[in-house]
Amino acid sequence: MDFVSLHNMKKKLLSILAIALMLVIPAWAVFNEADFAKTLSILRSELHVEYERMVQMHAHLNQDSETQHRQLVEMTRRCNELALILYSQNQDYTFDMTYALEEVTREYNDFNKQRMPFDEIVARMNLEIERYEYLAETLRRLPPVLDKLEAVPDSLSAVMDSILVHEAAHHHEEGYDFVGQEPEESHLAGLMARISEYEKAAEEPFYLDEQGQADRDSCLAYTLDLLAMYTEVRDKIVMDNDHYEGMSSRLEETYNYACKRYSIIRHRIFIDGQDNYFKVLRNFSRYSQMAFQDARLKYSVGEYGVDSTALSQSEWRGPLVTMFILYVLAIIGVATLLSYLVIWLLRKRFEYFQTEEFRLRRPLITLLCGVALFALCVMIAGLCTEQKFFHVASGLLLVYAWLLIAILVSLLIRIPAAHIRKIWQIYLPVMLLGLIVITFRIIFIPNRLVNLIFPPIMLGFTIWQYIICIRVRDTKEARGDMIYAWITFAVMLVTTVIVWAGYVLLGVQLFIWWLFQLTAIETITALSVLLERYESRNLTKRKLEYKKTHTIYEPDRKDAYIAVTWLSDFITKAVLPILTVLSIPACLWFAANVFDLTEICRELFFKPFFNLSDKDGNAILHLSLYKLVLVCSLFFLFRYISYVLKAFYRRLRFDRLSAKEGKTLIQDNEINFTLADNVIGILVWGTYIVITVVMLRIPMGALSIVAAGLATGLGLAMKDILNNFIYGIQLMSGRLRVGDYIECDGVRGKVTSISYQTTQIETLEDTLIAFTNTTLFNKNFKNLTRGSDYEYTKVVVGVSYGTDVEKVRALLLEMSQQLLTKDKYGRNLVDPKRGVSVSVDSFSDSSIDIAMKQYVLVEERFGYMSRARELIYNTLNDNGIEIPFPQRDIHIK
Repeated sequence: MDFVSLHNMKKKLLSILAIALMLVIPAWAVFNEADFAKTLSILRSELHVEYERMVQMHAHLNQDSETQHRQLVEMTRRCNELALILYSQNQDYTFDMTYALEEVTREYNDFNKQRMPFDEIVARMNLEIERYEYLAETLRRLPPVLDKLEAVPDSLSAVMDSILVHEAAHHHEEGYDFVGQEPEESHLAGLMARISEYEKAAEEPFYLDEQGQADRDSCLAYTLDLLAMYTEVRDKIVMDNDHYEGMSSRLEETYNYACKRYSIIRHRIFIDGQDNYFKVLRNFSRYSQMAFQDARLKYSVGEYGVDSTALSQSEWRGPLVTMFILYVLAIIGVATLLSYLVIWLLRKRFEYFQTEEFRLRRPLITLLCGVALFALCVMIAGLCTEQKFFHVASGLLLVYAWLLIAILVSLLIRIPAAHIRKIWQIYLPVMLLGLIVITFRIIFIPNRLVNLIFPPIMLGFTIWQYIICIRVRDTKEARGDMIYAWITFAVMLVTTVIVWAGYVLLGVQLFIWWLFQLTAIETITALSVLLERYESRNLTKRKLEYKKTHTIYEPDRKDAYIAVTWLSDFITKAVLPILTVLSIPACLWFAANVFDLTEICRELFFKPFFNLSDKDGNAILHLSLYKLVLVCSLFFLFRYISYVLKAFYRRLRFDRLSAKEGKTLIQDNEINFTLADNVIGILVWGTYIVITVVMLRIPMGALSIVAAGLATGLGLAMKDILNNFIYGIQLMSGRLRVGDYIECDGVRGKVTSISYQTTQIETLEDTLIAFTNTTLFNKNFKNLTRGSDYEYTKVVVGVSYGTDVEKVRALLLEMSQQLLTKDKYGRNLVDPKRGVSVSVDSFSDSSIDIAMKQYVLVEERFGYMSRARELIYNTLNDNGIEIPFPQRDIHIK
């Protein structure tokens, strides 16, 4: 039985035992009946049903117990095997050691997770046993006990047999064994004394009739049989618990040793390192001899004399490794031929495969097809073989194949066909080097050999990556891929420096992490590209259809179409950012798993790097990488929740206003959203802060102390802040809205935002000015659009004295018809109720001033006046009416 099936069996046994306990523990109970005889009769029926069910379940439990015993034997064998593997590893073979440590750690963790709750089960069984003991004693004391022995000989015999069985089970717990023996005189004396008590009970005033006695005797027999069976089951569970305790002790001992070795390996990887490569080069001859000697000891079987036959049968030695390498090469050849065959068949049947676009993509598609077929063959081989080495090696190759497939698919999705030949070679060095590194892990390469050959390999691939980056640096169509290429070069350069400095294992781990991280980045980028294409092809049409049936406010705002885009927004604003954040620890974990270093990664990830406690030992702040990643992920989720709640609230308010007033276009300042947006933001982000506080284990007492200190020490300094806050709430409640036009201190503009401290205004010159909320109240600002959207406007023009005023009035009124247009929301620029009027305004020194008066939309006032002045000038000029300029007569004495 292998490791996986072993733990599957454990899960199955645990489920069976839990179901058995639920079925065994009775659900019956008698209640007050019309008389005592009826109660006893019902109890007899219920005990009979329970006895029949217990007999059946007892057989199943015995069968399960035998299966569990075999399970324990297999687990014991596995535990001893892992101990031998671990204690026999050479410290110079780090990959071998980490594999053994990982196996021990996994076995220990799985054992503790899936361990059966024996203590709880035994406690429940003891309660049932105690309950039946009290029930049996109560049934014995019912009078008359056995006053007419000749009347119920069978029942009395059953009672005596059951009592003997119960006593045997009871004394078995104390070390006695009555099986196959006659009862002792003391035991018979005790039994006869108990029967005498029943005979004395016949003198009592209350006694059972003949049917009641028969029911009582049957109930007692059933009770004692059930008591014996429960006791037997309990004893078997206790025995299994003893076996589990022994195995747990041995596993814990092995696990503690593994933790010590993990600590040594972690110190060697991150602190001590190995010999730097310059030292290796100075002693190259001696070091190479030692490295190849390690290789011969690792892979050869002819070095061991009489033991070579046994070693040749090992799953981890040279013959099997060589066989696996040949098998992989054969699979590569077969996958290559099949990929070309598949492409050839597709070209015969489908037109796309005969186009120019496919011709440009063909090398990458062929490679993708070959890698997919290779992965399929490796997966089938791993499922068909029972050798552990084949399982481990095929699993690693399968992981590498899926990484390669993800990168190739991403390139096919994102890169235009004309540039795909040039771009895909950017990833060629990192793909080939990844295969080399994973091969090191597959063959469990010795330390000295990897220290000897990996630094020059790493240097060569780094130079190759740099040359490719220089060659394709002018490609504008794939700027993202160029960024990834330069980052890859930087990682490879850092890895080269690390491995040449002697930290080879750290460099190997760093590079394999970047391979996983690059794959994750490519996958997320491809998903974002697919989402953009979906939005451009499908969402655009749906938006247009939605716009036909709904009132759209501010068509440029994305949240105006929230009913259509909420899912794509969720993916864009929450899913993809969360995947990006989670990809970093996930890739670290997968990279560590390749080299069986997940225990180190788990400790690094979950162990708090900042754990602040008070003098009583209570946690004040608890930070770990796991919690920081979770907090960052929750940030994007709550950001989307805030966005979607605000958007749906806007949509609901605009729909109601549109239905009420029948408008097709609505201004943003017709409804007050500021307060609602702030309330939603406070609720959502307040919940996020509470969750963060709980996750980081920040006690509320500490927060209250900080808050009290701030309130005491900064009370006076926060006076203005509090005033602005209070005035801000008053403004948000409806006194001022985003989109209103206001005038304050001679500054005129549109309100763009209202916060708890300031109100921001966009002036006509496209500049932004922020007023504190206190300033607005103290200065008595003027809201130009509150109550009415129109503002009184007067355009004055001077005409020469002697001009016919009536003619000028007629001309200006006729000209004003060109100004009576509508804005983008369908509103009249000039108030139709008041219209346009022309009258004499004043007599100036050089002219008669004629005023054209009207009420104009506030936000259109300046554009309207500019156009009106232009039309007035053209109208008067075309009709020969002079607009005089100031003249002065100067007399010089």
